Amino acid sequence: MTLRRRLESVSETVQEFDLASRQKYREGTALVAAGYLGAGIYLLGYSAEMLLKNAYFRFMGASAVDRIQPRLAPALAAGRLYNPGVPHESYHSLRFWSLLLREARRRQRRPLLPLVDASFMARTRRLHQTAWIGMRYRPDQATIQEAQSAQSDVGWLHRHETELWR
Repeated sequence: MTLRRRLESVSETVQEFDLASRQKYREGTALVAAGYLGAGIYLLGYSAEMLLKNAYFRFMGASAVDRIQPRLAPALAAGRLYNPGVPHESYHSLRFWSLLLREARRRQRRPLLPLVDASFMARTRRLHQTAWIGMRYRPDQATIQEAQSAQSDVGWLHRHETELWR
């Protein structure tokens, strides 16, 4: 069986996104350490994207075995309602997912603690300016400072992952 078939045979669930997010974080970190800055940032961005999606889905009541696909359209509708004008970038926007999670928490009267929220917003804003899906179509121009910042920001998200959705 080909790699594509093996991967396609596994349902995209909250648990699979969690595992993939952790793996992409490790791989992105390794690429940055090896000097492949743009590739490292790209994978770090993917790690953050999956983490933010999972945080939103978990906050909204998803369990580890719940599938991702049926949750995307309702998330898009909520995002358009809560944060009109913020593009979802084919569901890949770190800004879209961070603002959606923040607003969902606010609307349920369960906002993040102020210090956590401030760091969350600063880090996801910076990540949005550094890592995005479209970078895969362009030659690398990343600096070591941008790569280290992305690595630090995504590491922070992983360390505070549970706080984001509980």
